[in-house]
Amino acid sequence: MTQTTTEGIKFDFNSWKIKVRERRNDRMRLQINLDKDEALAYKNFAEVCKPDEVTDSDFMKTIFLTGVESMNKQLADMVRKYAEENREELASSGITVLEGEDGRIQLAETEKLEAELSGAPVTEEGVRQLGLKDK
Repeated sequence: MTQTTTEGIKFDFNSWKIKVRERRNDRMRLQINLDKDEALAYKNFAEVCKPDEVTDSDFMKTIFLTGVESMNKQLADMVRKYAEENREELASSGITVLEGEDGRIQLAETEKLEAELSGAPVTEEGVRQLGLKDK
């Protein structure tokens, strides 16, 4: 039986040179300079994973946005975990932790939530207090 070994590459994010340029019309340009080993690792990865019909540019955007989506999910999971573990602390700060039937956690200002649930007649001041209208 032949055993294969894989050699990994360690990315040194501290040495990365990243340029971010804000553009007009809410656009942005990102430029990441990779060293020789990092560039080779990316090229090998793209060669294996990128479908032929996808451009290099679209593939890179997909990788970037997948990373953003993954990080967003991790942050949401961390907030959910914190909210579940610290309900009393949040309640004492005026924040109610709501858990939906699907297990999703939402945070709401207790005062606003109580006003909404009280069924009190809606006044212009009440609408302002709920944050539904500017003061």
